[in-house]
Amino acid sequence: MTRELIIQGLAEHQAGFLARSPEALTATHAPNGTFESPAHGLVTGRPAILEVYQYWYKAFPDFSLHWGSAVIEAPRAAVFWKFEGTTTGPFFGEVRPGTPIRMSGAAEYTFGDEGILSVRHIFDFSAVLVSAGVLKIKPA
Repeated sequence: MTRELIIQGLAEHQAGFLARSPEALTATHAPNGTFESPAHGLVTGRPAILEVYQYWYKAFPDFSLHWGSAVIEAPRAAVFWKFEGTTTGPFFGEVRPGTPIRMSGAAEYTFGDEGILSVRHIFDFSAVLVSAGVLKIKPA
């Protein structure tokens, strides 16, 4: 896997986000690829990965994901990102529609001949749930 192929793979993946297409995003993953995040745990295979993307687009139909420059060391790449979106309904519990959510995180990708073999997202999921009103913090 060359640096150029990884850059191309990342561009195709980012194009899926810009197109707002869970199907296009899923197509960038290898058939038996893995997707890991604090929100969904570890899922394997395109059907399960598609469900993850569909969940986020249903909860946040207006969301945007802004990527920083990729750090590439073949066959891996890392990207820092910022997420912004507005809830339209349930999001890991009952959330008032119209609740704005913002978070920063990072993703580590491993690429192979069939596409993204694995992706692991890292972000403060507890802080997201607090900002969404799903998780309450008790005063000290």
